[in-house]
Amino acid sequence: MKTKYPDLIPERQHFECGPGWEEVLDKYFDEVGRALPQNASLRLGRVYQKYGSLRIDAMLEGTVTNDVQLALDKAEILADARSYGYCETCGKPGSLRDKHNWLYVGCETHADGAPPLPPDYGVVRLNGVACEYDEGLDDLVIVQEESGMAG
Repeated sequence: MKTKYPDLIPERQHFECGPGWEEVLDKYFDEVGRALPQNASLRLGRVYQKYGSLRIDAMLEGTVTNDVQLALDKAEILADARSYGYCETCGKPGSLRDKHNWLYVGCETHADGAPPLPPDYGVVRLNGVACEYDEGLDDLVIVQEESGMAG
């Protein structure tokens, strides 16, 4: 992957996640690469698993518009959500699992006896708008928030 995205992934970059998320990372770097203007660069921090899903710490450097920052934020949110669908070990379809309070995404082969759990997509805010991941569309969709006001 470092040879495919040399401008985005430093040579010494270490991924703290399993090889099963390579497809998720490939989509992330493709989306970021398409959104990044010539006068900006990506400073990639940690790429790791936390609470079962993929986390990517990255910042943009240089002159970037709000739209470019929004594209980076969206790519990070999508990578996190997509990772719930792939076994971190092998990349086959997987589910979130809990083994003795350790959350991970595993396929049936790598489940280690833990039953599948529903993914924890949750509602996220992107540019102040409430969104959630739609697996069928493989995209974020706007959700209608309840006002919390009793009528």
